[in-house]
Amino acid sequence: MKSIIFLLGILFITNSNAQKIDCSSKIKIYQELLVANKISESFESWNDVRKICPKESEVIYSDGIQILNFKIDNANLEEKEKWVRDLLKLYDQYNKNFPIAIPDFEIKKAMTLVTHKIDSKEEIFTLLDSGFAKVSQNITDANAISTYFNLYCERYNDGDKKITPSLILEKYSSLSTVLNKLKELYPENNDYKTVQRGIDDLMNEIATCENLSDFYSKNLDKNKENTDWLASSLISLSGKCTAKPIFQTLAERLYALKVTAQSANFMALTNIKKRKFPEAIKFYIESAELQKNPLEKAKLYYTLATGLLVNDKSKSKEYLNKALTADPKMGKAYLFLAQLYSNGAKDCGATDFEKKAVHYLAIETAQKASLADPRLKPTVEKMTANFAPNSLTPSEISKAKMNGKTITLSCWINETITFPIK
Repeated sequence: MKSIIFLLGILFITNSNAQKIDCSSKIKIYQELLVANKISESFESWNDVRKICPKESEVIYSDGIQILNFKIDNANLEEKEKWVRDLLKLYDQYNKNFPIAIPDFEIKKAMTLVTHKIDSKEEIFTLLDSGFAKVSQNITDANAISTYFNLYCERYNDGDKKITPSLILEKYSSLSTVLNKLKELYPENNDYKTVQRGIDDLMNEIATCENLSDFYSKNLDKNKENTDWLASSLISLSGKCTAKPIFQTLAERLYALKVTAQSANFMALTNIKKRKFPEAIKFYIESAELQKNPLEKAKLYYTLATGLLVNDKSKSKEYLNKALTADPKMGKAYLFLAQLYSNGAKDCGATDFEKKAVHYLAIETAQKASLADPRLKPTVEKMTANFAPNSLTPSEISKAKMNGKTITLSCWINETITFPIK
């Protein structure tokens, strides 16, 4: 009896190893066809592996997605949906055998139907609704977020009684939180900003300042430690509702939990609304210094220079230069600086020659704008034409025997001009 059991054990192990070897060899067969770009021919061998060895490797599913997408793209209209349905089935199998690898499989199924224009709106909505409820933190597909919210609003507008204005605001808030996180993780991806603008547009009638204030006030207590929720709420309010008390409450709460470029910026906005301008300047500077994206840093410095600091010419110039250090292609900073110089000619020129030299500097500075951003060339030409009547002419420079020499302009300008030799 023991010997029979022993033999059965050996046979079981042998069969298992043979199965494993068979799976590996079958994978190799279809992958060789894939490498040779014989995608259609690889289907049969791949399909065998899919049935016989579903747990062998994740690569079976990534390869299968490629193969089935090829089948879909090359199918006629009658066969197309059949292959789409097979791909949906594959996503189910993928999730069953490797759930950790593809937690957002329902989202992928829904977007497969969308991508291949399968008319199944109810099915798409159901898949997206389930997927977002389960794994919203794993979703990175901007189009999926847009499609889901569009369908959600469409059902509301069609009179679906299950979707109330309160639920719409809740969905808007949760998706905005997802988008805000994605914008932080992938700042170079403009799709998330585009989708955010899109869902904001859909919410125009519902997301009034009053409705948003009520919604965020009611939900603050349960989200008071959630920095993602606080940040996305402030983004939603920052367009037109910064004067609302809830904006200040949320801004102060977020800043207390997490000092970042974003939270400091919200504090700057709330202090502007309270007309506490020195505090607003302090927070703007902090926001800019914490900002890692040089283009965003430049924008903050430019906003400071042309807004809160515009009456302090020395500070305005300082922060325009900081903006240009962060983004040398910010031509508009040169234009503003040029105008600043021109406006300061009376204050910073002790003699008529020096006053004209200030306008000469303004022209030189404006011309840097078109080098930084060629699109500004028409504006630069118009601006330099305005400065020219008050600037030094070549004959005036020669008459003053300043060819090839330098002059330092004092006052807040504190710049040195080198005149051409001739």
